[in-house]
Amino acid sequence: MLAFSEHRRSPPALNQIRPGMGASRNAVRKLEDRCREAGVKMTDLRRVLLHGILEAGAGATAIEIWKTLRTMTDGHPPSQGSIQRNLNLLVARDILRRDVSPDRLWHYGIAPERKGRLAVTFVEAGTGRKIPCRMPEVAALLRRAAAEHGLAVQAAAITVTPVPATGDADIR
Repeated sequence: MLAFSEHRRSPPALNQIRPGMGASRNAVRKLEDRCREAGVKMTDLRRVLLHGILEAGAGATAIEIWKTLRTMTDGHPPSQGSIQRNLNLLVARDILRRDVSPDRLWHYGIAPERKGRLAVTFVEAGTGRKIPCRMPEVAALLRRAAAEHGLAVQAAAITVTPVPATGDADIR
């Protein structure tokens, strides 16, 4: 078992990654964008972790990712507990995929991106008339709310009622 000192380490930063190591900026940016869409706040630790995940490759275990980060940061990786907490978060938000091998080890890889757009439809309560909602921020909000509960939204219908029109004469 590895022993860690009791003092708190400074959080990892991108400038701690050794030159020539780390994933391509383009791949990391794509993952950062997926994180933001899923409602995951991007911290320095998570940015460094994304580099480590990409460098370790598909099917890496948490220990392999930690060892990759240790090499990348000249022996100053984030703690294993911090890595595992963030891996769990990224799996819950459908950014990473976790597979269990026959020897009961968790292996991580990048989850495939969702194809297609989320279809959100307003359904008028009285008539049943369907009105498409073309607001990407509504779809992003629904995805984020579902991800917080470990769900993925495929389509959504929101029941609405018409608001009675009020004129200036009605205001007293």
